[in-house]
Amino acid sequence: MNDVTEFLKNYIWKHGFETLSANPYAVYTSMVKNGIEAKTARLVLITLMSGTHEMAKKGCSADALAEHIQAEHFVNKKTAKDLATMYLTLFSDENKKSWNASEEAGFEAFCQAEWTIEWEGNCDWHAKHGVRYPCTAEASVTFTVQDKAALRRHLSSELHANPFLTEDDIFGILVSQVESDLDSDMQEYCDADDYYEPNWEEFVGEGTCDSEEKWTSWGLEIVEFTGSGDMDYEI
Repeated sequence: MNDVTEFLKNYIWKHGFETLSANPYAVYTSMVKNGIEAKTARLVLITLMSGTHEMAKKGCSADALAEHIQAEHFVNKKTAKDLATMYLTLFSDENKKSWNASEEAGFEAFCQAEWTIEWEGNCDWHAKHGVRYPCTAEASVTFTVQDKAALRRHLSSELHANPFLTEDDIFGILVSQVESDLDSDMQEYCDADDYYEPNWEEFVGEGTCDSEEKWTSWGLEIVEFTGSGDMDYEI
């Protein structure tokens, strides 16, 4: 089961420990897609569902773990022993030491760098008499991390689920959130007044936006915020 051990080790690096308990079926599906024999994948699935991996992670003897597997899942002695060996190899002292040393390494690296998000948005301005004017805008948001503790709080659920998130993973999470905020800001701005034509210089030209205060509360410092917009409509 060396291939299974290696697969699960890499899966933990990518998705974190919590996913083994929280979504064992996703683990099973990924194993099958990556060429692990379906029968073996099913054995891993049922043992994950019963928490066998947690026993191995906490530490126990191979005999005790094999006896647990055999009693819980009614597999033969050899299969139980093979599964026990696989889990104990996966949660070896060497692997646990490596994982512990790497926890939040991506987060720490993220906090040391400067990042830029490029956003493009579009929505309709619903003007008087039911006329719609399609609007577009774009913005560039450059930021650094000013308050690491605040950002850790903001990302607490993601870091708990997977403390091995890379700096690019974290950037991707923030890109999604910032883009969503800008989409909302843009729609709210366009809907503010039926009679007042949207002015994109007013929206993004002063180097700020409505959501900047929220981003600051996440621990981010906005180094630069620039943008432009356009309206393309026919009356």
